[in-house]
Amino acid sequence: MNRFPLRLRFGALAVLLVAILSSCGKTTPKVPTDERQNKGHDQPTIAQLTLTQGTLKAGKTFSAQMSPDDVELDRVHQTIELDQSSGQIKYTEGAGYVRRFSVESTTKVPNRVYLLTINYKTATGESMDAQLVSDEQINRHQHFFKQILGYSTDGSNAPIFARYKEALSYDYAYCDRIPRKQSNGSEYLDANPVGLSGFLMFVKPANGAEPKEVTMLITLGHFFNTKFTSAGSKSIRPFYSTVLPGADSDINMTIHFDVATN
Repeated sequence: MNRFPLRLRFGALAVLLVAILSSCGKTTPKVPTDERQNKGHDQPTIAQLTLTQGTLKAGKTFSAQMSPDDVELDRVHQTIELDQSSGQIKYTEGAGYVRRFSVESTTKVPNRVYLLTINYKTATGESMDAQLVSDEQINRHQHFFKQILGYSTDGSNAPIFARYKEALSYDYAYCDRIPRKQSNGSEYLDANPVGLSGFLMFVKPANGAEPKEVTMLITLGHFFNTKFTSAGSKSIRPFYSTVLPGADSDINMTIHFDVATN
């Protein structure tokens, strides 16, 4: 004779069935990707910076809202190429390349502006600009153009930056126009502020003397969420920002300008 009542045996079977179904429904949590280890794009290793001289057209002003159509570009251009593939920064030498940019301030030539374009390559020499402006990456990337006023004397030799626009010897306007496709297949130009293309104007600082030399640290910031400062907005940090919360630097480049003033 079975020592266990039929009702008790059915109850035990039900408990066992629930346990089996519960274990089947559980999934192993997916380990999130550490974006600091895998940013989703190659490392920018070779940078080519081209500075093209131009003049603001009549009736146009230099502002963050300016358009490429506001400037008449000349044929005069200069190119700096930096190669970090060896682990050390090296300048590309030879015809067509310079180590320093030569520019004119607006105190010398009113309405003088410069188009600065930046192009990146991988360590193997492959162009990678498209990686930085893909649908997944474009809202994570923004260049910053920080003026170095000097270096600390505490032994660290850390750069001292201009932290306010009034202290800057230049102004900058993002003027990216990136070809993209809409869902219906039609193409348009996206004015997303990345800094692969933008205008520089060298000016007398509002609160200081005008320098003959300007040192700029250009940083390509990679934001781990978004470069926009609030949800649903298109507001970005100022181009001269020195603190970038929630971001890492993809590349840093120190660029020197010799400035002709009045």
